[in-house]
Amino acid sequence: MHESVSENASVLLQKARHYIEFGETHAAVDSLQRAVEIDADFGDAWHLLATVLQQIGDADHARQCFKKAASLLSDRPEIWLQLGTLEFSQERYRDARAALKKYASLGGSDSDALLMLAKAAFRLADCDTVLFATAEVLKADENQYEAWELRGICQARKGRYNAAVMSLNMALELHPSSVYALNTVGDLCYEEENYERALDFYRSSLAAQWDQPRILFRVATSLWMIGRWQAAIPLFEEYVQLEPEDPRGWNNLGVALREKGEVKRAIECYQHALELDPDFEIAQRNIETAKNKQVAL
Repeated sequence: MHESVSENASVLLQKARHYIEFGETHAAVDSLQRAVEIDADFGDAWHLLATVLQQIGDADHARQCFKKAASLLSDRPEIWLQLGTLEFSQERYRDARAALKKYASLGGSDSDALLMLAKAAFRLADCDTVLFATAEVLKADENQYEAWELRGICQARKGRYNAAVMSLNMALELHPSSVYALNTVGDLCYEEENYERALDFYRSSLAAQWDQPRILFRVATSLWMIGRWQAAIPLFEEYVQLEPEDPRGWNNLGVALREKGEVKRAIECYQHALELDPDFEIAQRNIETAKNKQVAL
């Protein structure tokens, strides 16, 4: 590159910096665009141009400039961080993950950036990256509940249930009203058929946010599974009001009512379930059992 060309580009970069100081962003963009036209390999000009374009909301152009800057200045972690942040804000999680992993590989250690990497990886079901990123976050700040939450969910997905419960309990200690974490721990216990423990977490979740039909259904079912069918009845009744098109709710309400001795109401519930799903085999068996019991009575 001819020395005078490089000097001219550098002068334009300096002018752009002055424009930015006085809030003249559009003049700065013009100056930087001329700088990269003069010297297409001027990484600092591409980087500053990308930064200004991102600030004024031109995300697509900023992305192109960040990528060009990163290709020329690939050992600069701050460029990869800015690119990753932009990609994440645009919900381009695969590209965000790639940029933020590069940032981390260059020694980038900002906790917010690494948490963003974990979130991007989580959306891509990349649990290995989530576990790596959250471990780094928690080294710097063990009170970051979102890191514990993401970590626990991924540990569960990888079958590490004991570690998952420990991580999610940490999340709950730091953020007791975290409905997502409460439900995740509850689901873990429910799938392990530990219904008593599942109830603890589900009830806390419903106390924080009542309008959760799926959790309401699981609470009622858990109560039924531990023999507390009378307590389950009002919850199943509420569930079928919230989700009247779900045959499972009507069937389970029928089962609980049958135990209470309300066979006629139970049969009506089974019939409703079969109207919604004529192939619902469990409801078919239950209605036959209930009718036989009604005859016996």
